[in-house]
Amino acid sequence: MEAKQKLRRFTRRTEFYIFLVLVVMGIVIQSMSGGQLFEVNSIVDIARAMTIMGMFALMNLMVVISGGFDLSFPTLASLAYSAATTICLTQGWAQESAWIAFLLSGAIGLVLGMVNGFIISRFKLNTMIVTLGTQTLFLGISMGLLQLSEITSTLPLGIRYFGEASLFEVYSSTGMRSTMPVAFVFFIVLAVIVWFVLKYTMFGRALYAIGGNEISAERAGFNVKKTKFWLYAIVGLVAGLIGMLRVAMVRQAIPKGLNGWDLEVIPAVILGGASIYGGEGSVFGTIVAVTLITVISNSLLLIGIDSYWQDFFNGLVILAGVTISAVQAKRRSI
Repeated sequence: MEAKQKLRRFTRRTEFYIFLVLVVMGIVIQSMSGGQLFEVNSIVDIARAMTIMGMFALMNLMVVISGGFDLSFPTLASLAYSAATTICLTQGWAQESAWIAFLLSGAIGLVLGMVNGFIISRFKLNTMIVTLGTQTLFLGISMGLLQLSEITSTLPLGIRYFGEASLFEVYSSTGMRSTMPVAFVFFIVLAVIVWFVLKYTMFGRALYAIGGNEISAERAGFNVKKTKFWLYAIVGLVAGLIGMLRVAMVRQAIPKGLNGWDLEVIPAVILGGASIYGGEGSVFGTIVAVTLITVISNSLLLIGIDSYWQDFFNGLVILAGVTISAVQAKRRSI
């Protein structure tokens, strides 16, 4: 009886319908592409393509659940990995191992995240306005104050070697080679950690409570100020690490390399069932939404559709998901 109730509740959630759309679209693309979508190398390419976006989405999921929006994470991560890579290059570090680069990038991200957390928690300002301001601030520090430049061919060898490492490689029927990056393991680990935190820890319960009703959460005994501060601090820390992962994967550190990612990642989180009003969201829904967007982006060429249509289809899917989320949230509030 309890299992049936859980199943009934799940089938009423946004992520269930997004999952159905993913399944149907997968079948359609598979048939239209002559069976190329479900080839092993295509699956590996999709997993590789969704790794970094998926990790950013998981961190933003926690922010959205708390009732906030973090628009600064792309420039925060860019500043963190650009500064860390520059330091390693000038000091001759990370030539044999990349651990020092990740340590520096995470530490810089933590400090920048604390800036967000302090302003938001201390002055109780709108998260979108604050992070929009710090987004510009971080970009100004990167391009103006520090004048960080692009690093490509001179990337420290330790970072390059880490990016070249793979779990395994596969070949398509036409001989095309695809590799599964080590970063995919970090994606899976992060998904498990975020799921555990949201489901089984007081910190996760506090995020849901604050997103549902901040005043009620405070009355219930949750330390709203402390929770918000550490939320944005942790997001900054992990964003710095994710940024360095991307540097290793693409083998270049570009100060503006992540500009605009907030316009893709946050809508994907909403598409996955997280409420724009806060208090709702799941790891499963977020991963399904990121997978759907990645499948659309990677598979249009397989069925003969010009790549210029990618943004159109992505925007259409995201707009539909955001609309459904808003309608459902409004119905629950009535």
